[in-house]
Amino acid sequence: MFNLSGNLFSNEGATDEAIDVLIPHDAMLTSIVTHAYTIERVGRGWRFVPPSNDLVSEENQVTRENQTVIDNQTLTDLVIAWQNAELAPIGNATLTGATQVNLWLAGESAPRHYLFFQVGEDMLVQYPTQGAQLYKITNMTWSQLFLTDTPNA
Repeated sequence: MFNLSGNLFSNEGATDEAIDVLIPHDAMLTSIVTHAYTIERVGRGWRFVPPSNDLVSEENQVTRENQTVIDNQTLTDLVIAWQNAELAPIGNATLTGATQVNLWLAGESAPRHYLFFQVGEDMLVQYPTQGAQLYKITNMTWSQLFLTDTPNA
């Protein structure tokens, strides 16, 4: 007999229900990776890591002179916002101009890939493993989840 669900002590199987939160309530976030920066857990706190210079165009390169120092409280507030982001399914669509984010959760061997879109006043997200399903983030703004300006959409 094989357990294919991974739920050894639960009678619940895998479901096809829409997700309602960005990060599962019982998950521990270990890092947030964007094209512009990485935020990673270090002990009980968080660290801001600028992108590698070979990944950034010359005009957007971070140098010691223009590097922003971000305090641990700001990073903690940002991570809490990610952990509390709520979603509402709004349908299927294919959009362009995404900001890709990889979230690493403790105990998972690969990151969760998300695509974020700013459409008017709405912030939308796609979790590609769920196909073209779009979700609206109902309780957070772009500036609560990202340290960068709102993308043009």
